[in-house]
Amino acid sequence: MALTNYQRTPFELSARQNFSPRIVEPDVFFLLLILGTLGLYAEFTHPGAVIPGVVGGICSVLALYAMHLLPVNLAGILLIVIAVTLFVLEAKYTSHGIMLAGGVIAMIVGAIFLIRSPLTSGGVSVGVAVAVTLPFAAISVFLMRLVLRSRKWKPAVGVEDMLDEQGIAVEGLTSGVEGMIRIHGENWRAVAGQQIAPGTAVRIRRIEGLKLFVEPATKPDAAKISN
Repeated sequence: MALTNYQRTPFELSARQNFSPRIVEPDVFFLLLILGTLGLYAEFTHPGAVIPGVVGGICSVLALYAMHLLPVNLAGILLIVIAVTLFVLEAKYTSHGIMLAGGVIAMIVGAIFLIRSPLTSGGVSVGVAVAVTLPFAAISVFLMRLVLRSRKWKPAVGVEDMLDEQGIAVEGLTSGVEGMIRIHGENWRAVAGQQIAPGTAVRIRRIEGLKLFVEPATKPDAAKISN
């Protein structure tokens, strides 16, 4: 039946209505998921950075919201988790790139299998999967290697940093009598519990103020001796 006296009234979507469909797009959802994972990963490996944690938290919440609306394939999620695990293991162990390559393949395949949504023409596109996976893999391995390298650094806390290091007795040390040793290119006051001849390698066992208590180094470590 034909309508008479009708009027056309434009209807505009609200900002929320315009925003929500963007999140449920598979490519955007995958990007949010990876950004959220990377941001939280960076914050946990480098506490105090703040910005990665904030961005990662926001992206993770948006990804969870989209995940609630989209039919997410469990196999895709598991493949992405396996990929992240392989990236971390690549940083910890020498695999000559095998685990890194396996992680890249697992994440790309996982992205492709992640969603098959009736709301869109398909799932995550191959181009987006590759473009997101490669930087994520490189950054993940880099951050984990920084963490592992920092654990090997010897903490420097003033003179206490010299504990158990070796120096050279500048002059002979008599038991209980203060003398001088040379360590890190500097002369320090030192006391030994026994007679030590000049030029003998000594090891620092205790520190009181600016006074070092030393003993002969039975097995001199040339790498630690500072002349």
